[in-house]
Amino acid sequence: MTSRFRLPAGRTYNVRASELARDRQHTEVVCNILLLDNTVQAFKVNKHDQGQILLDIVFKHLDLTERDYFGLQLADDSTDNPEDLLTV
Repeated sequence: MTSRFRLPAGRTYNVRASELARDRQHTEVVCNILLLDNTVQAFKVNKHDQGQILLDIVFKHLDLTERDYFGLQLADDSTDNPEDLLTV
């Protein structure tokens, strides 16, 4: 079984069902979090989860009890600048 994807200029690309299934299995993403002490910690979350799930995982990792004063800030990942990471 194959699926067809339309490419620019009328070209097509056939994708086998096994390729489609393989891509669906990769539901985890790695989020690099820049902490306030300038260390970077990687966390795996499901790519369909809401940001609150990631925030809860970070809070648990840091053993934070006063969570009202902290949050996540999304930064552009298009450069290699460490300031362009999620920060707590």
